[in-house]
Formats: sequence, structure tokens, C-alpha cells
Amino acid sequence: MPGKLFPIGGPVAEEDIVDREDFITSLVTRLSEGQSVMLYGPRRIGKTSLAHEVLRQLKVKGFYIASVDLFRLSSKRALAVALINACLENRTGIRKTIDAWKDRTKTIAGTAKLAIKLQDLELDLGLSQGEQSDEALLDYALNLPGVLAKRDKKPVVILFDEFQDACRVAGTGIYKKMRSYFQNQEDVAYLFLGSKEGMMKTLFADKKEAFYRFATILPIPSIPETAWAEYIAKKFRTRGITSTPEAIKEITRKTGGHPQDTMVVCSELYYALLEAGQNTISLEFVRLGYDRALLTLAPIYDELLDDLNLSFTGRQVLKRIATGTSIYSIENANPNEIKRTIDHLLAKTVIEKKGRGSYTFVEPMFRDYVLREFF
Repeated sequence: MPGKLFPIGGPVAEEDIVDREDFITSLVTRLSEGQSVMLYGPRRIGKTSLAHEVLRQLKVKGFYIASVDLFRLSSKRALAVALINACLENRTGIRKTIDAWKDRTKTIAGTAKLAIKLQDLELDLGLSQGEQSDEALLDYALNLPGVLAKRDKKPVVILFDEFQDACRVAGTGIYKKMRSYFQNQEDVAYLFLGSKEGMMKTLFADKKEAFYRFATILPIPSIPETAWAEYIAKKFRTRGITSTPEAIKEITRKTGGHPQDTMVVCSELYYALLEAGQNTISLEFVRLGYDRALLTLAPIYDELLDDLNLSFTGRQVLKRIATGTSIYSIENANPNEIKRTIDHLLAKTVIEKKGRGSYTFVEPMFRDYVLREFF
């Protein structure tokens, strides 16, 4: 049975990363040379997919790689275990090395092989009895990338996804602790991602923060319309579906080329065609696919609106930006509250500034959803 034509809901495969070859090559080169990088960009634009492809290419080049998603973690100990497991997988080939180390009842041969692979890393740490403190385990974890690089003579690249969540997971002092270890490690580079762009920029660009100037800050470039058009038309052709340049252009016009939104619209368009028994994309089917996509994205947009926690005035500001009308002419609204709302929306990467007093939505489909919800 054929799989999903357009990938949605998670990191995508190499063949579905559209027009990022040059940027990926640049990231691989920088990290290969030991330069740490922080990537920023609007929410849901494929940062994780990019990062995983970079790690894949580095692994092919002989690097040790490790990936830790801080969003999925809830404690200092969980962070330590996740980082240790991710690092040791390069030696053991086991995703959860610590669990395997603690469970020594499997087979004598298996235990012996694992012990040989880890004997020089002083891994025992009292793990089976839970004797090691969270702080000591975290110290071991943060030091481990440098130890592996030195002992195995392998360059190491570590990915931290949702890096702004480190303080939630391990407390406000975690960034100073991390920096104290990372800055002294040789042949280790770090790739930092985060969905809260404002927080990430502060962490790496504010002189008061521990990670100030630790990593090169790079924006993720947008995908040209021509690249999207070529990719979309090619994917549909693999299923015997024809299209016109006008129909494909309408897809990218409606989505603004936002990676995940474009994939969702194309996916819904594909299923609409299948259900109707059609193999030609028309403007009517594009509109149908778009409307269906908005319905599937509604829970995500509702969650975003809840997260924004806007006041009545704030919602009026959001609506006026969506309609392109004057922001500061809201009746009985405090100009300071309007300014705070705009700053809040900019920090959340919901809007971006186009000119003096002019703003636009980063995600055109969210703008359309706001218009449908507020009218």
C-alpha cells in the first residue's frame, strides 16, 4: 500500500525537503568545522526536518551524532538520561543504553559486549539502585560529548530541539551549567533549535545570557515559489495526477509557501481528488483542499489563540492586522495596550513587520482562520 503522498505531522524524509540543499550544505560545513549554530524561523516551518537531515549527512561523514528534544522531557534527570542515551547510541547501537545497562539479566554474552563498549566511561554511577543524584548524573551527561570525542577520536555534533525549554526542565541555572561544559569541549559542535523565536534570540544575542555569542545565529531561508511548484507537480505526477501552473500557483499563493501548511493543503487536495475519482487539479479542487486543510489545522490554531491569551483589545488588534485596517484607531483602546499586543505577537512570531505601522501574518492560513473566527 502506498504511503502518504505529502508528509504531515512530523519530520519529513530527505526527498521531501524542498529547496534546502545549499542551506543544508552550509550547516553541515559549519558544524563539521566545529562551529555551533542556532537556527531560528517561524513555527512549523520544518526546522526539525532540516536538522535531522544535517545529522544524517554528518553521520555518513563519520561523525558521532546525538539528538535531544527538550519538549518531551520533564526533569533534570530525564534530560541527563536522554543526553547519555543519545551519545552512547553511537557506541552501542542501542537507543536506550542506560536501560540495557541496568537490565543485566538478558544474556551473559549481551552484558559482556555492552560492558566492553562502555568500560572506559565509568557508566555504573549507581544507576540500578538509583543512588546517583540528579545533579551528578547531569554533570556526567554534559561532560560526555567531550569525553567521547576525545577517547574515540570522533567529532561529535549534538542537536538540542526546543532548547528554550531547558530552563523548564532543569531550572534557570541550566544554561550557565551547560555553557561551562560546552565551551571547553574539543571536537564537539552544537545545533540549537527552538519554536519560541524571541526567547531563542534572547538566549544567544543578549549579553546578559550565558549563551551569548556561543553559536552563530542563522535564519532559515524561505522556499521560492518555483521550487514549490516543481515539487508539488512532480509529487502529483507520481500518482498520475496532472496539474496546470495556475492551479499550483494558487496553492502557494494561499499558503504563502509555509512548509507544513503547504503539505497539509496538498494532502487534502490529493484525498479530495481520490474521493471524487478525478486525476486533474482544477482551481475548484484547490479551493476544496484548502478549506479541508483549514479544518484539520483548526485545533492547532485554536491552541495558538489560547496560548496568545489576548484581551478583547488584543483580539481587535489581531483582527485589524488580518484585514489590513488601521491598528491604532480601535475605539476606546489604550495605545500602550495596542503596542504591548503588537510586541507580544511579534515575539510569538505570529506577525512580522513590513514597514512603519504595517504588519502581516507569518502564516497566511492562520490569518484566514482568524478572519473566519472573528467575523
